[in-house]
Amino acid sequence: MAALLKKRALAEYSQVIQEQPKPLKKLRLVKKLISGSSAAAYVGLLEKSKTSNDALQVLLRISDSLKFQEEDLADVVKKLAEHFQQENESVVRAKILSLFGDIGKEPGADIQSIIEEIIQLLKKEESHKVIAQGISALLRLGKLLPDNVSVHQKLVLVAKQYLTDTSHYVKCKCLELIGELLPVGGNSESSAQTVMRHVGDYTRSEEARVRSAAFRTMLTVHERGSKLDSSVYSEVCLALKDDYEIVRQVALKLVWVLGQTYPENTITLAESEEEIRLVDDAFAKVCLMINDLSMRVRTLAAQFLGTMTLVSPKFLQQTLDKKLMSNMRKKFSAHERAWESVTSGEWASGKKWGDDAPRELMDADSVSLMSSGSCGAFVHGLEDEYQEVRNASVDSLCSLSLNNPQFAQMSLDFLVDMFNDEIEDVRLKAIDSLTKISKYTVLREDQLETILGALKDFSIDVREGLHKMLSACRLSSKGCLQMCVESLLDNLKKYPMDRRSTWRCLQRIGQAHPELTLPLVPELLAIHPFFDTPEPDVEDPSYICILILVFNAAQHCPTMLQLFEEHTLKHYSYLRDTMPNLVPALRLDGSRRSAELVSVETGTAQFLDSILARMEAAPNPRIREELLEAAQRDLTRLATIDSAVAGAAQFSALYIGSQLLMGKLLSNRLWANPSTLATQQGSIIRNSITQLLQHCLKLQHLFVGLKEEDLAAVKQFKLKALALQFVYIVRASNSSALAVCEHFLEQVEDTQRYLSEQGLQPEPFTASVFKEMGQLEDTKPGPVARTVLPLLQVSSPAPPPPPNIAVRMSTAVITEPTGEVDAALKFTAGLVVGVPLDAELCNVRNTATLRVKVKYPDQQTQLIVPKRSDFRPMLLSDSEGNNVTSDTSDTDFRLLTTVLVSHQVWTEACTIDVSLALDLTDVESGLGLGTGLASRKGIGAGIAKTDGDPCVIDLCKPVKVYVSPKPVKRGI
Repeated sequence: MAALLKKRALAEYSQVIQEQPKPLKKLRLVKKLISGSSAAAYVGLLEKSKTSNDALQVLLRISDSLKFQEEDLADVVKKLAEHFQQENESVVRAKILSLFGDIGKEPGADIQSIIEEIIQLLKKEESHKVIAQGISALLRLGKLLPDNVSVHQKLVLVAKQYLTDTSHYVKCKCLELIGELLPVGGNSESSAQTVMRHVGDYTRSEEARVRSAAFRTMLTVHERGSKLDSSVYSEVCLALKDDYEIVRQVALKLVWVLGQTYPENTITLAESEEEIRLVDDAFAKVCLMINDLSMRVRTLAAQFLGTMTLVSPKFLQQTLDKKLMSNMRKKFSAHERAWESVTSGEWASGKKWGDDAPRELMDADSVSLMSSGSCGAFVHGLEDEYQEVRNASVDSLCSLSLNNPQFAQMSLDFLVDMFNDEIEDVRLKAIDSLTKISKYTVLREDQLETILGALKDFSIDVREGLHKMLSACRLSSKGCLQMCVESLLDNLKKYPMDRRSTWRCLQRIGQAHPELTLPLVPELLAIHPFFDTPEPDVEDPSYICILILVFNAAQHCPTMLQLFEEHTLKHYSYLRDTMPNLVPALRLDGSRRSAELVSVETGTAQFLDSILARMEAAPNPRIREELLEAAQRDLTRLATIDSAVAGAAQFSALYIGSQLLMGKLLSNRLWANPSTLATQQGSIIRNSITQLLQHCLKLQHLFVGLKEEDLAAVKQFKLKALALQFVYIVRASNSSALAVCEHFLEQVEDTQRYLSEQGLQPEPFTASVFKEMGQLEDTKPGPVARTVLPLLQVSSPAPPPPPNIAVRMSTAVITEPTGEVDAALKFTAGLVVGVPLDAELCNVRNTATLRVKVKYPDQQTQLIVPKRSDFRPMLLSDSEGNNVTSDTSDTDFRLLTTVLVSHQVWTEACTIDVSLALDLTDVESGLGLGTGLASRKGIGAGIAKTDGDPCVIDLCKPVKVYVSPKPVKRGI
């Protein structure tokens, strides 16, 4: 019996029960009320509100959740209009009218019916605020119908009706509506002129805001295409003397517009029979406003002066001379003065007190200032107490000088005087303006002395701006050149970090002044006709400056070559090899070789194609691997030889090196073996995977100019590297794989999306990953790793993408610090010391990822985020010294910043490594092998990093800086 029960129990437990597959559950999503239906519900609540405050709260909720269904719009407008008629509080009624303007923007809204409703509601309205809000709503709705002329005409008639309102706010809104919606052009032009005459009546209103709005309406209508009549000029000129700033500002704009629109019209002066051009009189009026009480008006006037290029030269030249007028009166000839004496009578009549007073005592206010309107305008603008006015005056002076060479020569002294301004921005603007007009000017010694005095400025921007200006200007004499060279050399001793800018400046000066340099060569090079002088040190920056100046002048003056001594020619050869961009090629006579460059066809592009083509014909994997190694060596060498194909060669070499590293990892089966977890082989494999991931990031982020095919190849190779990293972490590591798995799946999705958008076919490994991931239901690390492992084991390397000559590699060159200073920077331990950093960045797409990398002797590494203002676009200079934006201005920058260094006490001074790197941690958030990061504290904060982080890509070799933290001195 016991045996039978045991058999029956075993049978029950061993029985296989096959369940039928359960049908998938369908989720029933409850559709929430959308904002449109909730807004309509709020409109229903409006009827139940008992007080005006409750109604206002409901209206505010409607405004916040404004989105209606198309079929509800008519009912909503009707309910709002009914509540408007029942509401006693003006604030609520104004809010309802504002809602009408918002409802008109909804799709399907009947804008014309809403306009009609607003017009009907305003007929019985008495509140000024509500009427003004209604006019504002009509303006917003009218703009939604830009082509409906009949509606615009109707709205303009409504606005004209309410112009009789006593409130200035209503009048201003009506004038604004007329300016924006008045039909102009075609058949509407005559009616528009009639309306504008009506608007002109309000320019004499008692309220300043109404006068300003009327003038602003005239300006708006003019900008929309209906030209103002020149007859309004006299009335606008009277408004320049208005007591209120807002009126004078708009009137000044109108004077400028009329002067630009009718430049050749003639007008008669008020107290004279003289006729002048309208643009000249407008220019004089604008010049008068330079002395306005308001800073804004003065700034606006100074800005307008630079755009009035049609003014007569005599008026233009008056702006730089305060003493043109004698006692504020126009000068008459002797004949005119005699005729005036005869016609006026010899004796006083005695009927009026003081009618025989001497003319010299005449009150200045009784004299017409028209003739002296432009007198000294720029002098006043450049001496203004506000920086904004001075900046605008310098800009206008530069703009007018570019169109008038004679005026440029006259304005030179005034621009030079601005170099002593107390504000750095004004000094920089004056320097830049003088650089632009340098082709029309020649500097005298007194002017040059003032300019060179500004070289002592502490600001590096001012000093480098002066270097660019001096390289663009022409000097008048040999003394000027000698003074310039001596000042630049003295400045170089005080600011050694300016040497590159000084070298470029002297290069331009030598090219532009060979005839002035020739008589100075014996003095500059210390050449004596009888005695041998000691050979200067070719590494001395001052001596290099002199050589750059002389060699560039000798390029255009062959007789100068005969003055060079033997050591000067040796120094020329040295500098020609080390600084080819600063030292030109000179044709040396006699037995010496010619240094002139000859351009030859290198054929490196064809050689690059042949290197990559050889790998495709490899018969077996072993020979293919040898060809890849040889190709990597050849491409690396080719990148250093020919800069034209350097980017393409570096990209291909890095891609091939990454493939070789991937092949070595896949051929070693230990990468998926759990037994290698604590062995030395496991550490080697982990470091190799980190290096492989860094290569992938370099391929993706370190090159610009990649084609879609190149980027697709990089993304697919990166996907393969991430798959290898993911399988290694799951199979042969004890680290958590959740974040890495998520990042891998995101990369799969991103790669698939990119290939489909570009219409590119995936590689075999990528296609198999897409297929398997699409069929995978469980996306936990274990199942995903088991799916990817066999795909990696059978994968084959993909061919490198074809070479692309347009590819360029991101690089950085640190020019300051140089790493050659022997004296240590001493600072108190625990505090900070600033190390100036000057670097040139080439082909950097995203400056937000750039970091200053500081490595201390204790192997601690910090990444410092530079400020956005520290990046400046690289500007090239043309032959005239003007700044020209390069073709790569969006990827080439100059970094000027200060690196903050801090550490605890050291026993002796040591060197720290300062370099530039790209931090891709934010871009590749799921990448990494468990490296810990410190929290980011903001701009300039130090971010601790480990040396093996694949997300940090170095852009240049580190520069060593000698520092010495000293202990804190204790007081007695």
